[in-house]
Amino acid sequence: MSAGEKSATPIRVVCGIDVGGTRTKVGLVDASRPGRVMALDVFPTERESEGAFYRGIAESVCRLVAQTGTRPVGAGVSIGSYVFSDGTIDGLSSMVPFLTHGHPLGQQMSVTLGLPVRVDNDARLICMAEALAGEGRGFGRVLTLTLGTGIGFGLVEDGRLVEGEPRGHLAGHVCVRERDDDPWIDESPCYCGLEGCLEQTCSGTALERVVHRVLGPAVTNKDLFQRSVAGDPVARRVVDRFLGYLLRALNQYVYLYCPDVIVLGGGVARGLESYVDRLQRGIVAEVYQGQHTELRVTRLREESGVIGAAGLVSN
Repeated sequence: MSAGEKSATPIRVVCGIDVGGTRTKVGLVDASRPGRVMALDVFPTERESEGAFYRGIAESVCRLVAQTGTRPVGAGVSIGSYVFSDGTIDGLSSMVPFLTHGHPLGQQMSVTLGLPVRVDNDARLICMAEALAGEGRGFGRVLTLTLGTGIGFGLVEDGRLVEGEPRGHLAGHVCVRERDDDPWIDESPCYCGLEGCLEQTCSGTALERVVHRVLGPAVTNKDLFQRSVAGDPVARRVVDRFLGYLLRALNQYVYLYCPDVIVLGGGVARGLESYVDRLQRGIVAEVYQGQHTELRVTRLREESGVIGAAGLVSN
């Protein structure tokens, strides 16, 4: 090497693994640039054989290593379950039949990959992704609400998850209405045991029930927001009620967690982009004089789970 040449600094690479009930995503991420997914592999989640499940993920990592010419120094795993500090899972909502209560997911994945592995709840890791590479970047205290099949919750402070275990990931069950508040909403109690909780009222599943009841079974949540923006009076009434309930929750979260920013994600959030200013004006909670909570809608999509999982070991 000549005196004028400098050796290139090797890239520190980490692996992010996002295990869903339908699809698994595996990616290699540049640890110095958390939003840079160098390579991504997406394939159906193995649901029949535990051995095939782990082999499939290992083979995916090997393909990505060969593709990029790099080797990860560790791996993070995102899964829809309560995750204990030792890497075992509760399994209640993992949606993979053999990933049951007490399954040592972290240990098994570490043995399979030959890497140090950390595991955490998927909703919390979406928040990690937003804090590192999304709408939460640059904010100290980031809170995310994922409005999808259910309500996912995450809280990150200064780039790190708040609490070692996901004790708060079911915070989508705060109450936002009384039993008789709204005749359009299914009044059967949520599985949490409460009536009128946010998940029962503002999740994508709950909103879809209302849309089908009021506008017809062929109408989607996306159609609802489009019709509302276009001025359809019935759609606007449904959206107005929805926004009112959501704001009750957002103001509670400000008082409970004092976030600098709240980022809304999930399928429903895509329809809320036209209502961000209205929601922002409706956040009136103030923890101390002059405290302000910004409201954003996510721009991360396919790779958010991988970015968040990688953040467990890169950050």
